[in-house]
Amino acid sequence: MMKKQQGLSFFGFIIVAMAVAMALITAFKVVPTYIEYFNIKQALTTIAKQNSGATPAAIRESYVRHADISNIHAIKPEDLIITQVAGRTVIRTDYEQVVPLVANVSFLFQFSIETSSSGPSE
Repeated sequence: MMKKQQGLSFFGFIIVAMAVAMALITAFKVVPTYIEYFNIKQALTTIAKQNSGATPAAIRESYVRHADISNIHAIKPEDLIITQVAGRTVIRTDYEQVVPLVANVSFLFQFSIETSSSGPSE
């Protein structure tokens, strides 16, 4: 009686290894983009809470300090849309980030962040 051989052939192993390699390359390229997005979101939330009622220039200056600390390069202070109505400060930004993958293949990420803070409580 002959036993049927089980397992992965060399050709099958190469295909699986290529799929795993592509997944890892994609992850290594995409993860920093999302880390920067979450850093921007956290910075804007902190700035909105700490600088509620401050002038837009002061808010942008605060963003510059947070961007330096958090190593944020995707958006500049002038990209922030700051609105203040009745003691409520809203900070918004929309931006795109292109992440090259391989050769002429790239990912395009579109991010939109909005955070607000109500003014000083009465």
